[in-house]
Amino acid sequence: MLTQHSASKSHIWLLLDSRCGGGIESHVLQLARGLNKYQQQVCVVFIKDYGQHPLRSALIASGIATFSLDGSIISLWRALQRHKPAIVHSHGYKAAIYARLLLAGSRSTLVSTYHAGEQSRGLLRFYCWLDRHSARWSQKVFAVSPQIAAQLPENTQLIDNFVDIPPAISQLPTPKRGQIAFVGRLSHEKGPDLFLRMAALYPRQQFHIYGNGPMGTVLSDLASKNVYFHGYVDDMGSIWPRIGLLVMPSRQEGLPMAALEAMARGIPVLATRVGALDQVIENNRNGWLVKPEKPLALAGCLHTWLTMTRRQHLAFQQAARQRITRRFSTDIAIPKLIQSYRALDNARKTA
Repeated sequence: MLTQHSASKSHIWLLLDSRCGGGIESHVLQLARGLNKYQQQVCVVFIKDYGQHPLRSALIASGIATFSLDGSIISLWRALQRHKPAIVHSHGYKAAIYARLLLAGSRSTLVSTYHAGEQSRGLLRFYCWLDRHSARWSQKVFAVSPQIAAQLPENTQLIDNFVDIPPAISQLPTPKRGQIAFVGRLSHEKGPDLFLRMAALYPRQQFHIYGNGPMGTVLSDLASKNVYFHGYVDDMGSIWPRIGLLVMPSRQEGLPMAALEAMARGIPVLATRVGALDQVIENNRNGWLVKPEKPLALAGCLHTWLTMTRRQHLAFQQAARQRITRRFSTDIAIPKLIQSYRALDNARKTA
């Protein structure tokens, strides 16, 4: 299914297998928009079409080429033979494994980004193991946190996630009006149960959860009456202005896009010190960091946020936005990535 532009004219393919929105999808959208902004020929290729998808809709709205395959490795092989992209940039284990099997010895260059640091179970654990151990077949490997890079080949390069910087919000919500929110997948590694334990300590405050996942039913049964479940939201654009504090009580992380998206809008983040979150959050300056599995520590930082003066809130909001603008913006990340692409392409041509 071709949309918008012809894939045959695309120099760079962003390859993924995706059923719904999430951190990888947010990254791919930012990457595609950034490459398009810098006049790179880019196409986002879905290994399988699972139906209506928020990422595809956002890509089409941005005028970015996208098409879907039938889920088989044969269909990917045929597409690669037909379009011959110079760069294939994979995201997620299935896209990476498929591409490595097909691109060995080809004239296309394979780049792989590793986003997730959590430990999987069952068959998925085997696929993740295979993905990590075949990483050396990629010509370039990126990881979004040191913890993820430690599981990969020695030449793995750390890369920051990044976001577009939205227009400044003239007045962000105060604690009395702004939501205390969890945004993410309702799974063990993200720690939504710790969010509930914190919420139970503040029965007069309202707490909001945006997202779905395998723990959804259990969490709704355990939640106190001051917790509101909103489910999965395709586009957080209309939700962020309601949020005053983002809480990320994760047990495992890479460099979560939700933290960058919130802070780019001046929303402080209260999080656990996992993954690369300490590269984004400066404790007691633009947010707070606590040790994992410490709901009382989370609650203590929440109390600080609730009792801060308006001037203190403004200082945190400005510091959060400045941190993203100076290091994690599209305009900083994309030129560096394009330079890496060009170096790889030149090496391929001279090989």
